Amino acid sequence: MINLRSLLICISFVLILACKGNKNYESAFFHADAGHSGFFNTTGIRKLHGVKWEFKSEGRLFSSPVIWKGKVFIGSDDNYVYALDKSRGKLFWKFKTGGRVSSSVAVSDSKVYVVSFDGCLYCLDEDSGQELWKFRSEGERVFAARGIHGIPERDRLLDDPWDMFLSSPVVAGGIVYFGSGSGIFYAIDCKTGKKVWDFETGGVIHSSPAYSDSTVFFGSWDSYLYALNSYSGKVKWKFKTGTDTINYNQVGFQSSPVIYKGVVYSGCRDANVWALDQKTGELKWKYYNNGSWVIVTPAIHNDTLYFTTSDTHRFIALNSADGEELYKGDCKTFGFSSPAITEGIVYAGNFGGSLMAFKSANGKPLWEFKTDAARANRDSLLTDKGEFNFSKVFRENTYVDMLDAMRRLYSLGSVLSSPAASDGMIYFGSTDGSIYALY
Repeated sequence: MINLRSLLICISFVLILACKGNKNYESAFFHADAGHSGFFNTTGIRKLHGVKWEFKSEGRLFSSPVIWKGKVFIGSDDNYVYALDKSRGKLFWKFKTGGRVSSSVAVSDSKVYVVSFDGCLYCLDEDSGQELWKFRSEGERVFAARGIHGIPERDRLLDDPWDMFLSSPVVAGGIVYFGSGSGIFYAIDCKTGKKVWDFETGGVIHSSPAYSDSTVFFGSWDSYLYALNSYSGKVKWKFKTGTDTINYNQVGFQSSPVIYKGVVYSGCRDANVWALDQKTGELKWKYYNNGSWVIVTPAIHNDTLYFTTSDTHRFIALNSADGEELYKGDCKTFGFSSPAITEGIVYAGNFGGSLMAFKSANGKPLWEFKTDAARANRDSLLTDKGEFNFSKVFRENTYVDMLDAMRRLYSLGSVLSSPAASDGMIYFGSTDGSIYALY
């Protein structure tokens, strides 16, 4: 006969296993989970049927949708955070911040956390959108440098127009973590909104932190990838990547780290994908992309790492263990949208206003969806093949023209938002201001 003490021990052990197996059960984050896998355990769209619904915001969308309990949460350049019905696109609520919202939200324990360009981290009630508290950081700014990207103007700091995302928060153990343009990384108490600790780096932090085993991981524009103790903020290790002090083009992190089987993976503007030991920070391998930025946060599933590149506009799959290239395909224009995975399918957006679906096994294209603005194809910015008509996009090597070129690109309804999947549907935002739900 089993005595009462033995029975209680068995029950406790089962509960512990259940909790471990569902450690993110009450949370939802950018790129699917706290480790940024990008994998959504749902039916994918092998054959595209069309648009289930479309919701129009009043600003460009760089934020990625987060799906939780029947709602789609997403931020917009119109300064609002939106909560929509995931089945019909009906507005549940919207909340206005003091700046554009190009971070993705984190949802945890019935609270929504989001970072705004006004320099604040907001905590909102999940059901009503009511503000519970806000924390003001030391401020937001984009990366800036003299003569950035080879522009001749070196007499003043030039804001980098390609730095369009904010750090998306992650929550663990009652603390919300995020980076800021001031170069400071924060740990904030979820209940009170008070600072637990902060850590200063030498550059802008717009990489979104990943969390695993009492450690937060993120990259900075100072060229380092950091691993900090999540309780104290002390450095466990930091790893230096490539630098560029001439044109400030091949340096810095916009990509966010991915944690998988004891390894930290991240893209970088130094044109590499890096794979580091999670505990020590030692290099396991790197994959060079011929000078092309890797802005996206890679996605990983079944020991395969997927990502897209910018200038070379490649869709690439690597063996996650050793970095061996498995295949590469074409994503037509710059890839800034972090890929998402459902069983057998990888989805990625591009700057030309398309969301593309590929077979995960071999990279074969399955379908392509064009946003409203891309279909209009005003001013013939795209060729018949869907690639950039460079002579009409990039005209002169001046800072003013680089800003104009960005506006021309955004007019295509660029898909820079990372797609999210739920119940056989794919959700993403576009610079045409629309949130799309495909089925």
